[in-house]
Amino acid sequence: MRYLIIIFLSGLCTIATGQTAYRLASFSLVIKGTSNLHPWESKSTDVRANGTITADAANISAIQSLTVEVPAKSIKSTHGSIMDNKTYDALKADAHANIVLKLVSAKIENKPDGASITATCNLTIAGVTNKVDISVKGKVNADGTIKFSGAKKIKMTNFGIKPPTALLGTMTVGDEVEIVFSVTLKK
Repeated sequence: MRYLIIIFLSGLCTIATGQTAYRLASFSLVIKGTSNLHPWESKSTDVRANGTITADAANISAIQSLTVEVPAKSIKSTHGSIMDNKTYDALKADAHANIVLKLVSAKIENKPDGASITATCNLTIAGVTNKVDISVKGKVNADGTIKFSGAKKIKMTNFGIKPPTALLGTMTVGDEVEIVFSVTLKK
């Protein structure tokens, strides 16, 4: 009986605060960069995400937690497996299988067309964690899903990554890359 009361009270607390657990429904993640020969881009074929969010039919009130994981070896280049392998080596994918983003805090400003969110996160790439600020657009959809989208430029060297080279060093990749993302979460 005591356990039933605890479960009931836990449920009431969740309902009262409006916090809901969300998980990944769909995603798009593209990494864009440059080299001394041409621009390039890679896409992730796998993303995992979950979080606890307080929202109603129109607004996001709070994001209590959010974690996004990208398996390093899910990143595929438009230039083929040679570039993929250079990417995996640069990301130290054998030792650090996932790129992980964990929310630290979020400032939310709801507007008629969605929410403007300034998120402070811990981003771990190749085993190195840095605190990053990301501007994100958030939107509660009619079906109750929540879509987050945005872009963030980072320097590889800030994460201990040496920008890859190819063709005996004649092709060098630029240090800065841009991560363009869209993640939709469902209850």
